[in-house]
Amino acid sequence: MSITSAMNAATSGLLAAQAGIAITSDNISNVNTAGYARKTVVQDTRVAAGAGVGVDITEVRRITDRFLNEELRIATAEASRFGAMGEVQSQLTALLGDPTGDRTIVASLDKIFAAAGTLAASPETTATRSDLIDTLSRFGDDLDRTAEGVRDLRRQTDLRIDETVNEINSLLADLHDLNNRISGRQSTSDNSGLEDQRARKLDRLAELVDVRTFDLGDNVIGVTTAGGLTLLDRSPRELVHPAADSVEVGQVFPNLSIVRIDTTTGARIDTGSSIDSRITSGELKGLLEMRDSVLPDLANELGAWAGHVADEFNRVHNDFTAVPAPATLTGRNTGAVGTDPHGFTGIAAFHAFDSSGNILATATVDFGAIGGTVNDVINAVNAGLGGLGTLSLANGTMQFSAGGAATGVGIAQDAANPSDMGGRGFSHRFGLNDLVRTTPGPGFDTALTTASAHGFTGQMTLSLVGPSNERAISGTVDFGAIGGTMGDVVSALNTAFNGTALFSLDADGALVTNVGTAFNGFSVEIVNDTSLRGTTGLRFADMFGLGSRPVAEMATTLDVRSDIAAQPGRIATGAIDAARIPAIGRGDNAGAIALQALGDADGRFGGAGRLPAMTATLSEIGADLLGRAGQAANDIATRANDRLALKDELGQRVSEVSGVNLDEEMGHLITFQTAFNASARVISATRDMLDALINI
Repeated sequence: MSITSAMNAATSGLLAAQAGIAITSDNISNVNTAGYARKTVVQDTRVAAGAGVGVDITEVRRITDRFLNEELRIATAEASRFGAMGEVQSQLTALLGDPTGDRTIVASLDKIFAAAGTLAASPETTATRSDLIDTLSRFGDDLDRTAEGVRDLRRQTDLRIDETVNEINSLLADLHDLNNRISGRQSTSDNSGLEDQRARKLDRLAELVDVRTFDLGDNVIGVTTAGGLTLLDRSPRELVHPAADSVEVGQVFPNLSIVRIDTTTGARIDTGSSIDSRITSGELKGLLEMRDSVLPDLANELGAWAGHVADEFNRVHNDFTAVPAPATLTGRNTGAVGTDPHGFTGIAAFHAFDSSGNILATATVDFGAIGGTVNDVINAVNAGLGGLGTLSLANGTMQFSAGGAATGVGIAQDAANPSDMGGRGFSHRFGLNDLVRTTPGPGFDTALTTASAHGFTGQMTLSLVGPSNERAISGTVDFGAIGGTMGDVVSALNTAFNGTALFSLDADGALVTNVGTAFNGFSVEIVNDTSLRGTTGLRFADMFGLGSRPVAEMATTLDVRSDIAAQPGRIATGAIDAARIPAIGRGDNAGAIALQALGDADGRFGGAGRLPAMTATLSEIGADLLGRAGQAANDIATRANDRLALKDELGQRVSEVSGVNLDEEMGHLITFQTAFNASARVISATRDMLDALINI
């Protein structure tokens, strides 16, 4: 080897040692930098004419394990998913309160039964009547506060989704920029700093949404979700979240979508993909689950329970009467018209009273022996009372009023063969003597048959919505463009949904929806409803309880009937006994006793959300509702802890591979320093040799 070759070889060694010292120094300085992957220099022999002439730095290599990094990102996404759910669930738990405490909606309900017991002991005392009204009002307020709290949580969660989507878009733009910068520097020896930045961006993205990476060549990476949705390739993508200005009870949110950015023109090109169901993990998935599944289910559970409570209170109250009997009983808007079938079996007695509680006239209606329409019932009652009482129906609301010498009216069930339609007596069905009111409902049995005129105008758009807010199919019913019967409506619904959901009317005129097995977990939701039934002002969805809004809304509207709230004497504590003179009397506590007994009576609850159908007391159903919410919180917390433990374990393994060990780096530093010094001594020696040759 010539002196010049020795000089060149020593110089290359010097440069290699300098590069090693620089990389080691960088490792040491980043020992506490999160996500930093240690680096090492890769050396190779420099060859000329088949002979070694020094050393080259061929690569600055980041020490990583791709498999471990992918697994860590998967675990990170899962931990973030349940972490986000846990944050919302903790707010929900605080809203619902401790199920075993005395400051919950169930405890508020129990106070009503206690107040009914006090009223039973002193039925004529104004204070006991006022106390019952106050406890009923507080229960309604507590329900409303809870339901509105759930609605507000959905709104807050939607805002967090918007923030998360914005951060995801920012990270995707940064990753696209880093891809371009790394690709443009392929001729240089060290891209490790840019690759570190890209890895940290990916790590943060993995917290927000489940990601997988793939190689596009030229050291450029692509990114997809675990569900196969492309987030980044040679072109960047953006998620689109239509943020809601407000959130209503039972609201169905628009889908997230994704657009591709044209790198030449900057145009945003819609990919036509709705992506909610294709995100399987990450903070975004957790927030979507809470907004679109957990919170709506709870809202439906609250609404269904509130409707059940209201229905049971009203069932009892409609079996009794105030003393003295009220001059007018005004029902709720059921959407009924006079030509509708009444649907009743059994017998009910319609009485007109004088001011002393004596019966002046009675119309006993055997529903099986008269015509089949609501008008037939009205005519039979009015004919039987001979002007002393008038039953009428206007704008969907039934009314029973005293006339002539009568000062009050009341309705009594036949003891042996009571009137019945869908488990409700005549007064209960039309809400003539309700204690509390909800809007809409609580009953959605209409007595209509497929041959009945539907009477609706306007349009209704529905969609089959999945648990991840996916849309299976949507359809519109234009009531003016179909036939005039309920059978035509059912046919139009079945046509619109093309077999994905089947609609029918049951024997009580309730609309039954059966979703196909291929769409398990999906439900029919209302997108828009401009329908009206005649002059009743009632929409189709509200009349039939279609979609989640009419059910959930009952929890926000339960309140004491306004005339009873203004006049506590209108509480129905007396029983009508036609064989007694007077037929109703002051001091009668039968109605109050029945209300109190309701607290211990089992009733059939149809279920809603994740709350199953059951036969239980009103308080037991409410306790089950709260208990399930508490159990859900515990389950989410347990899953979050499990996923976090796995993330920490994988993080430790990644650190063992990629992390900086100061002892090792100091050893490397000494090695490179020694090599540097040796190369320097070779250079010094060859310089001396050259000087000697020159001086000969």
